[in-house]
Amino acid sequence: MEHGRDRLFPTYSLGNLYSAQFFEQARKDIGDLDAQFARGEFAPLLGWLRDKIHRHGKRYTAKQLVQRVTGRDLSAEPLMRHLEQNAREFYTV
Repeated sequence: MEHGRDRLFPTYSLGNLYSAQFFEQARKDIGDLDAQFARGEFAPLLGWLRDKIHRHGKRYTAKQLVQRVTGRDLSAEPLMRHLEQNAREFYTV
């Protein structure tokens, strides 16, 4: 029997791929987001998101938007880098 959450899994996975790639690009464009977040400064990222993503609405497909924003096709590499970094931080012996 198919459950609603089973149908959503691919959507969540794609969202993770896109968000990791966009966030990696935001770090390149804006700088040290971690330090900004630690100071409670979220405006630079919000401005970046509005300029690069939100203002376009449905003008572009997801594939076109990721290409425009990051200069490359969707890739698993940014998400893998993020997951590997988290694993190193959480599981350091």
